[in-house]
Amino acid sequence: MKATKECFACVIAQAERNLEEWDGDDSQKFEVMRYASKSLENAKYGMKPIELSKFVNDAVKIKTGVDDLYRSRKKMLNQKATMILKEIEEFAFESEDPLKSFAISSILGNHLDFGVNNVKIDEEFINLLKTKTLSIDDYNFFIKRLKGSKLVLYILDNTGEMVFDKRFTEEIKKRFNVRIIAAVRSAPIINDATLEDAIEVGFKKEEIIESGSKMAGMTLDTATDEFLDLWKRSDLIISKGQGNFEGLDEIRDERLFFFLESKCPVISKILGVQMGDIVLKKSK
Repeated sequence: MKATKECFACVIAQAERNLEEWDGDDSQKFEVMRYASKSLENAKYGMKPIELSKFVNDAVKIKTGVDDLYRSRKKMLNQKATMILKEIEEFAFESEDPLKSFAISSILGNHLDFGVNNVKIDEEFINLLKTKTLSIDDYNFFIKRLKGSKLVLYILDNTGEMVFDKRFTEEIKKRFNVRIIAAVRSAPIINDATLEDAIEVGFKKEEIIESGSKMAGMTLDTATDEFLDLWKRSDLIISKGQGNFEGLDEIRDERLFFFLESKCPVISKILGVQMGDIVLKKSK
């Protein structure tokens, strides 16, 4: 998707939230924001929102000298998500379709995003799991595709939610004879999942590849040869989160499914849903 005028305010807000994780003084933070704002002079019409986001996030890294401002917060998110995993399991196994409940928990986990939301993990998340339904529900198409699959590419998004992604993949493998490979970012950006983060929550190293993307989302233009080879060979591709949707939504591929929460008016309009709605959508 192409960035719109609304995307500028969003990415500047990302830069400001980054600075909440930094101990610089007011004058230093002012200078960082000035530099981040100036970086958007490089924006061109037709770029994706995640490309604008990379400008400001790279600027913040340069001026603060910190490569991963969210390192400690990412660990906290993973820990808190793990703490409520048992409650999610109890709800899922009592539901009519446990696998669908695990899928919805992984999508709801997409709410845990420092790039957009002020994050909270407590009983509110369990309440959302019990009450939220999919506004776009292509689950049956997803299961039909999954039944004929041997290799699945799972493009991860944020820390925190990746705990629920891992649990979802475990449940898939119990039911289907399928291999699942998770793709992560190739560099820290906001609270997106990196190789270190994925291993921390229990993914095995042989189950993970770095995608090549150093943005808060995935595009095939940034992909490594390894990722592109896996993309070609996969029978099913799961794209988690809004950032990955921004990078991949124009791709028409029957193997591709988007799992996300719609967090902004631009994407809500594209999807035809309300902000805060959750979506399991097959590619166009």
